Amino acid sequence: MRTLTFVPLVLVILLLSGCATIMAGSTVDVTLATSPPGAKAFVNGQTYETVQPVTLPIRRGKEPTIHIEKDGYESQDVKLLRKFGGWVWGNLAFLGYGLIGLGVDLVSERAYGVDPDTLHVTLVPKSVPVAQPVAGSPSNLVKVSDVDSPRKTTHIRNKAHAVVVGVETYRDPLPRAEFAERDAAVVADYVSQTLGYPPENVALLINHRASKSDLEKYFETWLANRVEKDDVIFIYYSGHGTFNAKTGDAFLLPYDGDLTFIENTGYSLRRLYAHLADLPAKEVVVILDSCFSGAGGRSLMAKSMRPIVTEVTNPVIATGKTIVIAASGSTQISSSYDDKAHGLMTYFLLKGLGGEADMNHDGKIEVPELFEYLKPQVERVARRQYNTEQTPQLLGDLESLKGSLVLFE
Repeated sequence: MRTLTFVPLVLVILLLSGCATIMAGSTVDVTLATSPPGAKAFVNGQTYETVQPVTLPIRRGKEPTIHIEKDGYESQDVKLLRKFGGWVWGNLAFLGYGLIGLGVDLVSERAYGVDPDTLHVTLVPKSVPVAQPVAGSPSNLVKVSDVDSPRKTTHIRNKAHAVVVGVETYRDPLPRAEFAERDAAVVADYVSQTLGYPPENVALLINHRASKSDLEKYFETWLANRVEKDDVIFIYYSGHGTFNAKTGDAFLLPYDGDLTFIENTGYSLRRLYAHLADLPAKEVVVILDSCFSGAGGRSLMAKSMRPIVTEVTNPVIATGKTIVIAASGSTQISSSYDDKAHGLMTYFLLKGLGGEADMNHDGKIEVPELFEYLKPQVERVARRQYNTEQTPQLLGDLESLKGSLVLFE
């Protein structure tokens, strides 16, 4: 008899509590992606980064505003609308008791959800004003590069994945890799908007987000979890390169790299290519705006080391399905292009993707075609403006991939 009276009592308590109060949590999940990725989203006093689509826990019962910021882009505020959640209507099935439950749901705010629950926000580049020259000084104007606004394609490549890295400042007091942060941000824009990679397939790692563990995570795990047969991979790195003078092995220098212990803190190109070779991808394109000679520019080495450049005549190993465009030869410097606020090779890479590399005017840009455009341009500017030699390198088995490496169409 006690059991029979207990069950209705529990039922009444539940009804009085309200369906939504019982079934719904205090927050609702909203998925946010930005183009380009790597923005910061602020909501409910918390900060989230959109390196890839991020889930935001939004408090029910409010009409919250998500504030989005990214260096070089206009900030945006996105206001979510409040709506009734599905569970609240369950109260109406219970007549009088249900009305009480409905009131409980409204007071507890569990009756509400938000709309929309999936957001894709396209960020707008800032228009940088031209600065006025300082009295008594040369006319040093703030320069806005002509390649910073990518052209857009309607061709979406769902089977394409990219990791874009830019390290301009380092944890240790090392020289800046000038414009590397801007390089990576703009390249990520081009990958999404010009090459047609879905934003959720593009990982952008900049400065402190490009530690050695970050490179390991995205090069080795993130790609392995996403890439399937016949997919395409695009890797871009802008920052300092270095090498072990004893072994001749070349390294990307992560944000937390230590030149004295480069074998432990650098990310080896041999390691990168070994992992890329293991993936089932059809094509891999790697672009390195760095150098590995120890001679200066976008290259660093420990003070106690002397470069043995004859041991790094080929700074990367690229065979099979992988094609590499490197910024310079093994004994050369990879320069920044101050007039254009980008790495020298990156500037002409972007210029080429903007349409100038379409030499045969067929509406497509293949990797060999892109290289044939940028190589003489880089050589010319390096010689005329910096009185140095910089000859980009194209490495890999081009014959086996001839006609298949289409970057833009």
